[in-house]
Amino acid sequence: MQDLIEDFLQYLRGVWLKRRYILIALWIICPIGWVAVTLMPNQYTAEARVYADTRSLLQPLLKGLAIQTDPSQELAMMVKTLLSRSNLEKIARASDADVRVNNSTEYDALLDGLKETIEIDKTRRENLYTISFEADSPQYVRDVVQAALDVFVENTLGEKRQDTDTANSFINQQIEEYETRLIEAEKRLASFKQEYTAFLPGKESTYYSNLENVKKQLEETRLQLSEAETKLVSARAQLASEEVLASQQTARVRTEFDDRILAMQTRLDDLLLRYTERHPDVVEVQRQLASLQKQKENALTTAKTPAALASESVIYQDLKITVSQIENDVASLRVREQRHKEKVDNLEEQLRQVPDVEAKLTGLNRNYEITKSKYEDLLSRRESALISQSAGKTTDDIKFRVIDAPRVPIEPSGPKRPLLIAGVLIFALAVGVGLSLAFSQVNPVVSSIQQLYQQTGYPVLGVVSATESSGLLKVEKRKMRVFVLSNAVLLCGFVGFMVINLLPNLHSRIITGLGGLL
Repeated sequence: MQDLIEDFLQYLRGVWLKRRYILIALWIICPIGWVAVTLMPNQYTAEARVYADTRSLLQPLLKGLAIQTDPSQELAMMVKTLLSRSNLEKIARASDADVRVNNSTEYDALLDGLKETIEIDKTRRENLYTISFEADSPQYVRDVVQAALDVFVENTLGEKRQDTDTANSFINQQIEEYETRLIEAEKRLASFKQEYTAFLPGKESTYYSNLENVKKQLEETRLQLSEAETKLVSARAQLASEEVLASQQTARVRTEFDDRILAMQTRLDDLLLRYTERHPDVVEVQRQLASLQKQKENALTTAKTPAALASESVIYQDLKITVSQIENDVASLRVREQRHKEKVDNLEEQLRQVPDVEAKLTGLNRNYEITKSKYEDLLSRRESALISQSAGKTTDDIKFRVIDAPRVPIEPSGPKRPLLIAGVLIFALAVGVGLSLAFSQVNPVVSSIQQLYQQTGYPVLGVVSATESSGLLKVEKRKMRVFVLSNAVLLCGFVGFMVINLLPNLHSRIITGLGGLL
């Protein structure tokens, strides 16, 4: 801590040794700054206070019937948009500020200046607004504040009427669009119902009952077909047994060639035991045996065949008729089975379409209901908008009362010259101290024993003080007198400028006199 204090004291001693820079900074900056502050033009401020009354007797009466808006939100929006370019242009024209400019660049600069300078504030009291403006002309600031007040009131009152007209136009346009959409939705729904009448909700029970009935008929038909096929198999078996019996009866018929054929077969067997098949005797016996068999067949042909014998049987005839009837029944049942199967497949296919039809119908109904609901809602809102418009023509939701009208200011509101003069002095002093400190570090001077010891590292054994004969004390005293006298004169100038700027009349006369000289 002691080292820090010692370093600080060394800095102070260095600044004191270079104090001439403080004096130079004060004498350069202060006169220039004080004269500039004194010559600054006066600024005048005009303000107006207006109260916005948002209470209306019609609001509770029209609750639920007309469209309710929040006047506070409207006011807040108008406050935010008061300094828009279009409003600033209105203010410039109303206050004749636009006649001061000569080109578009100056006009833009004028609008930017108005935007930065015009202030609108809401006081602690509800809906009490203050509009203020500061410039160098008393009449000009009053005109600007009055123009801003007029724009604020007119825009707030006209905005609602404009919004009402815009809302009515928009609602009518939307009603027309939704009416067209509603008609199209009704047409689509009607066409869909006409196309899928049999598949509409509630018809699936008929499909299920029909499907069950057809399946029952199919099962009965298949059972009857199975029974008929079984009967056909049995009848055919009986018919075949009758034919076998007739064949057996035919086989028992003997001819004159049977014994000769038997003898020839015996002889052939004996020859084959002794000879080969190519032996002439064997060949001859085979020829005679074939001839005898052919003659036997011719003889049997002339006799009755098994079929002829069977046809003469009454049982065979009955069985044949029964088989034919059963075959017809089987064919009929197969056709019936195929028809029932096609009906089942058709009904099952239609039942698979029912969910899709229901889903499409649900979507159409949903779109139709939504469109219809929006259409009815728009009709209701149009009626509310008409009531609101009629109520708006009768009375205003917001009533403005000007508490303080803008007036031409008599005394300037700024600039705060005494404060600025003191600020110039402080700034010059800070610059001088900074320069002295900087030069003391660039060109340091040893001012203490401790500093000499730190710089050289050698112990200091003694100190030689300045004497009158050396002339150093005389020089230091002269520097001190110059420093004190210069500061005293500067302080007198500070007091003089402070008095001039504290007395408006004196300041005005001096400025007027200087203007006459110039």
